[in-house]
Amino acid sequence: MNAVKHSAAAEWLARFDRVASVLPQPRRGELRQELVEHLDALTAEGTSEEELAAAVARLGDPADIVAAEGLPPVSPARARAGLGLLLLPLTGLLYLTPALPPGLPSMALIVLASLVVLVLVLRAQATAGTLALGVLGALAPPLAGLGGILDKVFQAGHLWTNEPAGPGRELQYVWESDSWVAVLGQLAMLLLGLGLPALAGLRLRRPETPGDTRPALGTLALLLTPAVGLATALLLSGSRLGTSVGTMLEVPLLVTALVCAAVLLAAGGLLLIRPGLVLLTKVLIAAAVLAAPVGVVLLAQHETRFAGVVWDAGTEPPRNAAADMTRAEAVPGSVLAPAPAWVPADQGTRRGLGLLFVVALPLAAAWRVGGRVR
Repeated sequence: MNAVKHSAAAEWLARFDRVASVLPQPRRGELRQELVEHLDALTAEGTSEEELAAAVARLGDPADIVAAEGLPPVSPARARAGLGLLLLPLTGLLYLTPALPPGLPSMALIVLASLVVLVLVLRAQATAGTLALGVLGALAPPLAGLGGILDKVFQAGHLWTNEPAGPGRELQYVWESDSWVAVLGQLAMLLLGLGLPALAGLRLRRPETPGDTRPALGTLALLLTPAVGLATALLLSGSRLGTSVGTMLEVPLLVTALVCAAVLLAAGGLLLIRPGLVLLTKVLIAAAVLAAPVGVVLLAQHETRFAGVVWDAGTEPPRNAAADMTRAEAVPGSVLAPAPAWVPADQGTRRGLGLLFVVALPLAAAWRVGGRVR
């Protein structure tokens, strides 16, 4: 084992160990022993460091050596986990079918199915990236289903405000989630709850080629940022609409958003120290990681709309009344939904910047990294 004392040989063997994880034992150990003996023979001859480095280079890429052994078939454990993930999106019927209103029994079945699949995934041998994708796929349906249910609960209650609309008249306004964020957030939850398990299942049901560690965790985090960010923005916006459930869950949802932001920061930090990336790619990664949480805050703001009702001041507002033609043409600043001081007042500006930070930048960074742009 004298070879491992030399940096070039030790680095080459470490690369071999990573790519040879797809080979079954005992062949993996036999092949490694042959390579170690070959390198030991070179060092026993008194080969210099430079000559040993040249000899190691002549061995070629460890991935090519492992590939020559042939890919092993997918293990039964991986096949079961992949099948479970592919079937897991069927639980979406429990919260997508109008005839089945979401409730505790439906969520209990979704959670039970996800836990069974999660156990299968954890028992399957896979690379870190594939395992992470499988775990996320197993957890996605209950989280997406709960998110869809909560959004409906949140949107059932709105914050109302009144504004004078002339002598003895008042106009009613409502604060609600931006309609674009509501649509995109719901689509994001469907994508996470139904698409992510299917993607992870397909990944687990095929052999992994030697050296194939994709999706790298950092790239995976960037790819998932748009869907997670849009869903988070929708839930944070809904939780602040004044319902009793929203008030109760606002803090837990905020903590969850902070945890997601911390994971993104950690994944981005690992990408930034990855060797071989050019400065432009690193700048794009840093911008995406730092801007994504800001984009979520921008998208989570409320929008002020006319309620379409004008009535005599001091009386009870009429219900289901037709819109009065005397209502104001512009929303006065006095009834705008509350927002942090640094957030632009214009809803279109908030929406545009939010989508840029949450969707465009992370996808551009993932493309640069995943496409191996140097």
